[in-house]
Amino acid sequence: MGKDCLRKFTTRLRFDNKKRHIPSSHMITHSIWAHLILCAMICGIISGYGQHYVILQNMYYIVAVCAGYMCITVVKTVWKGCSVRHFLLAIIIMVVSSFVAYWHISRVILDYNAYEPYYLHQEGEYLGIVTSAPEETVLHDTSYYKYDIEIKKVHPFKETAKDVYTMGKGGITVYTKVIDSEIKPCLGDIAVVTGEPKSLFMVEEEGRINWRGRYISNFQTGRMYDAMYRIASIQDIQTFRYAESVTVKVHRWCLHSCGIVRQSVDTQIGQQMTGTAKVLAQALFLGGHYNELGQETMKSFAYTGLIHILSISGSHIALLLALVYGIGRLLRLKKRTCLIVGVCMAILYCAIVGGSAPVVRATLMSLLLCIAYIKGRFYQAKQALCICAICCIIYDPLSVLDVSFQLSFGATYGLLLWGTTLYQRIQWLPSWLKAPVVLYLSAQLLILPLQLYYFHYISLVGIIAACIVAPLLDIAIMCIVCTVLISYIVTIPLLWYMIDFLLRSFLYINYLLSHSHIGLIWIGMMEPCCVYLYYVLLYVFTYLLEPETNRSGKLIFLCSVLMISTYILSFISMQYHKDTILHYIPMKQCNVLLCITPNHEKAFIYIDAPDNIKVTLNEYYIYNAVRAYGVKPRDVEAIYFHSNGKSAVLYQNHMAQIMVYNGQRAEKNLQLNDEIHTVFITSRSHVIDELFVQAPRSEILFGSAHGAMRDVDPSDEHIHILGYKFIGDVHL
Repeated sequence: MGKDCLRKFTTRLRFDNKKRHIPSSHMITHSIWAHLILCAMICGIISGYGQHYVILQNMYYIVAVCAGYMCITVVKTVWKGCSVRHFLLAIIIMVVSSFVAYWHISRVILDYNAYEPYYLHQEGEYLGIVTSAPEETVLHDTSYYKYDIEIKKVHPFKETAKDVYTMGKGGITVYTKVIDSEIKPCLGDIAVVTGEPKSLFMVEEEGRINWRGRYISNFQTGRMYDAMYRIASIQDIQTFRYAESVTVKVHRWCLHSCGIVRQSVDTQIGQQMTGTAKVLAQALFLGGHYNELGQETMKSFAYTGLIHILSISGSHIALLLALVYGIGRLLRLKKRTCLIVGVCMAILYCAIVGGSAPVVRATLMSLLLCIAYIKGRFYQAKQALCICAICCIIYDPLSVLDVSFQLSFGATYGLLLWGTTLYQRIQWLPSWLKAPVVLYLSAQLLILPLQLYYFHYISLVGIIAACIVAPLLDIAIMCIVCTVLISYIVTIPLLWYMIDFLLRSFLYINYLLSHSHIGLIWIGMMEPCCVYLYYVLLYVFTYLLEPETNRSGKLIFLCSVLMISTYILSFISMQYHKDTILHYIPMKQCNVLLCITPNHEKAFIYIDAPDNIKVTLNEYYIYNAVRAYGVKPRDVEAIYFHSNGKSAVLYQNHMAQIMVYNGQRAEKNLQLNDEIHTVFITSRSHVIDELFVQAPRSEILFGSAHGAMRDVDPSDEHIHILGYKFIGDVHL
């Protein structure tokens, strides 16, 4: 009922070309202005970020799309006879937007880098505000509560500073043992945690999600493990000499209210359900709970392409609006009243579940829809999406680098750009099957290179899951919301049994799909040239789909085949190469190198693990790197070595070699073949000069076992310090 009412409502807002004025071809519309400003801001942000940190391939993809759109738009406006005034205005606005975004992100990064977190590696008591809802996670077979704290005051455990309570700044992620916690942390609490914060490890790697932007945005400075948690008493607040301002009190009250609601909903679901179904219901209602679901369940969601449903996104907001609108119409409320109430509920829901990029985007778009209806204006979804993205970027410029922002906005834009045209073009499928297929394909077209960059596979069962499992999840979300609200009045066990059966059925079907033999195609990262070619063909594909062009289906099919061929070409170019590739996998506990022989014939993992450090907990990063480069895990051989050990050759062929050298050879001079490209791994700074003299063309990887960097210049282009900063691939 609610969906039917919402469908009629959107049909009423549909644009009628016959009744409204269409801007002339020489004018730049408001939608185009929004697109140009957004693209210019994104280019400025990535350029400003690149002045401080490395720019990875995924950022180049985004810049290429934005720069291409701006160039094509400018050329089209000139070709259609745009006035000189509008042309110059467009150039000025793009330049100004880019420079403002460049300045904005530079200021944010400089503010973060200017603060030195003096309290790192200092045991003490830390008074702060809990800023994230706690989640249960497992580390070393021990259950922990994981949550974030914004530090306000610090009391170090030092003999020279017994009664010293200093100001603190920044946020830390805290892990508290469940067994040692007398009370579960709550969002918005003023708490005192006791422990030793550790520094963050922020070394980038191609093919891995980069968390640096999120750390800077949240002003996160470290992590604290095995901390002791207690709610700050009045005496603690007086002892720490902490005083809250009015704005901080209001902010903390809002956080605490949202935390109480979250805990209440969690408790309500936990009392009626058990096992994985309980955690899944909590995740569908409130988001999060990823660690509690377990690694296998999360993999199943990822392999079927449904992992986005676990994070609160546009589908949740749309279902909430449809539910509120449908109930309002049943109560014979005005459409305007129903929409306003629905938007207010969406804003409240956004605050409760946390302001992640997908839910903020969906909430802002619903707010713009409400404003458009109240003002009697036509609602343009693409324009609204661009406005939402601009607002998010102004508030947090580093959100452009966040994977959730990229995939959420990219998938939504794809739905708006190709959803309707593909639905009209595909006539050979029944409507009940065509809708989910079109939704899945249109959402994937724009972001598929990014998905391969981050996750390295294409899910063939994603379409099946979109047709079978996704509708079940939508029904489950609606049932969970209604049942939880009803349970505050009266508990109906039958409803909870139905939800439990529905979720368990979904988990079973999802498991079968994810473990099918034809479910996944592991491709790895796409070659940059193939990505750029794909986006050029995607633009041609979009042009051919336009109703005005009236192109035949054969041309569209040919363009689709060429787009698919870019992925095949990328896979072939990755698998067949003459060089030996040496890739560094950044890890905090140890140094790991991935060596891929010519033509992907074999691969080696070299693990520098001094003091018998266990790397079991970090196997995910190794597996991710192996898959990113298109290597099958069964073809990889793991070899342990010591960078501070005796001289040894790790790998050698007729063109290249990788060797450990610390000056322990019997001969005084190191004898090398000038025709062989050599990579040296050493932990002794005094042998670096000797290596430069003997082998000036060589690359040196300095891997100190305990992080010492004495007498080593990090800015030297021939010396790469392992664990210090990003290291590009070495081709031998």
